[in-house]
Amino acid sequence: MANNLIVMTWNVENLFPPDGTDTADTYTAKLTYLTGLIAGTGADVVALQEIGSLRAAQDLQAALGQPWQAVVSSHPDSRGIRVAVLARHPLTEEAQILALPPSGLPAVPDVDGDTLTHMGRGALQVHVDCGGAGLRLLTAHLKSKLLTYPGGRRYPLNEDERARGAGYALLRRTAEAVALRVHLNQTLAAAAVNGQPGTPTILCGDLNDGPDAITTVLLEGPADGDVNRPDKGDAIRLYNLGRRLPPTRAYSRIYQSNGELIDHILATRDLQLHLITIDSLVDDITSIGASTRSRQKAVVPDHAPVVARFNGHRNQPVDHSAFTGWPT
Repeated sequence: MANNLIVMTWNVENLFPPDGTDTADTYTAKLTYLTGLIAGTGADVVALQEIGSLRAAQDLQAALGQPWQAVVSSHPDSRGIRVAVLARHPLTEEAQILALPPSGLPAVPDVDGDTLTHMGRGALQVHVDCGGAGLRLLTAHLKSKLLTYPGGRRYPLNEDERARGAGYALLRRTAEAVALRVHLNQTLAAAAVNGQPGTPTILCGDLNDGPDAITTVLLEGPADGDVNRPDKGDAIRLYNLGRRLPPTRAYSRIYQSNGELIDHILATRDLQLHLITIDSLVDDITSIGASTRSRQKAVVPDHAPVVARFNGHRNQPVDHSAFTGWPT
């Protein structure tokens, strides 16, 4: 593909179709806002989180117009939110990722004493036919930091229970991150060519933790050596492009007046080497708190979109002559 490729990830905050006339105007205004910003960036591929239904994805696709296509996850959470991918290029669904794999953390306890065997929200993998080898893209929405307690309670009975609740949430988010990493290990290794990913690959989405959190770092795979020095880990390694955000915009949500980067784009080495710019479009978002009641009629989502632009010649062959084995 000769032109540049622009990839966006965006948690669009509870994009549910209206359930009555009192929500119809807000929904229409929100679709208008979303489509205007997406079109304004020139995005080719948009990974979305908190899509409320297949209809919501279709409405957004229709608002964007031709030639946009959509693929939606089949596995929402208990609230009905799921992930999706929209693109201006042909899309092919490759995998719906849901189970916690046997080679990962397959059985995790929850607050009610049950055992979790699946991700709370299924992840989605697609192939984008954007020229050359195309693009493999996975989008996910990991367990939030929101704590719940037995029976769905939102408050703890004592401080021991609060501590356990935080631990359960972390265990679940960790198991989900491990499930994605195991899937990537298998997918990237199987498609590797001469020690490099066979198809440029991106993992993106709302990971609900910062770039240095273990649940985020483990998704990068083998410890980073030097991106300019090929090594044995390149076939399955990802680079967190958020580390190259402008320092004053290195956040994607404002929680209780503090900026935090929880929406990420991780990419294989070939894409990292052809990254032109990355930015978080934070100008419109405002600070939020623990309560979501005031957000019911919000038009602007509480997360900013993160947008990466790549050089269109990313599919050129990579020189493997400098291969030096595992990084030290």
